[in-house]
Amino acid sequence: MTEPTELIVGAVLMDTLIYADGTQRENIPGGAGLYALAGAALFSDSPVLVTGTGEDLPQTFGPWLERNGLSTRGLRFADAHAPRNILRYHADRTRTETPVFGLSHFSRIEPRPEDVAAVLDGARGLYVFRNTDQAFWSGLFDVLGPSRPKLLWEIGLDACTPSELPRIRAILSHVDALSLNLEEAAAIFETANEAALLERLHGLGVAAVFLRAGSRGSYFVTAERTRFVPSLPVEAIDVTGGGNAFGGAALVGLARGEPAHVAAAMGTVAASLAIGQYGPPEAGSPLVRQAAQRRLADLLETLEEQV
Repeated sequence: MTEPTELIVGAVLMDTLIYADGTQRENIPGGAGLYALAGAALFSDSPVLVTGTGEDLPQTFGPWLERNGLSTRGLRFADAHAPRNILRYHADRTRTETPVFGLSHFSRIEPRPEDVAAVLDGARGLYVFRNTDQAFWSGLFDVLGPSRPKLLWEIGLDACTPSELPRIRAILSHVDALSLNLEEAAAIFETANEAALLERLHGLGVAAVFLRAGSRGSYFVTAERTRFVPSLPVEAIDVTGGGNAFGGAALVGLARGEPAHVAAAMGTVAASLAIGQYGPPEAGSPLVRQAAQRRLADLLETLEEQV
């Protein structure tokens, strides 16, 4: 059996970022999977990315994996090219995403249950970024079986509608934690009132919910309590992937058996590092990992003082 690790199930894309002022940056490695992997790698020695990708890995995010000492064993080479995405940010803080090679190409690349099965041995934690696609989830739960690893689901925006709530509840009955942001929660429950959202998230019955509130911080919701975790004072260079990095780091905390407030603090630290530059942080760098530990210690001390 391999050493215990965390599996990060999410697509990786090469992004072109177009900002509201018209400026842009090209060929930025991104996607939920890569940012979640970076968040996990800040606190775990051997998280494994699980997704399809292209044979052009040496020209896409392969160098980032190599620099940070991360494995390629969870990758399935499904096409000549990795997906490419155009992310256009708007003045109202929304964004649109356009796949350069089209949706059919992306569907061949995105993670599949059999990809998870190939690297499942020894996994103690599983992060999944996905919508409510029934075929994916039923296949995944078949693969995992009853003795599954700790599972954190970061819900995709396209699943955040009131009509999807029955499917969301069905998936959550097999999940240990849910991560989403305020806008996504508001879209599901049709209210922007935070107190109402927290009450409804508590009613979902999942062991832990992480509700991300942007630059302010995040809430965690468990059966025992609901609490706010403040953000860290950092300059946001590019907010792309901050929520995914949060989820990857929080999953590591939960997989290790940490309480929800520690997992939330780990997620907060990862998000703070993810938004401090373009692209994912260099999570394998000793200096970056040391910075993550210092920030975590400071944040946990702050939380203890607030009790």
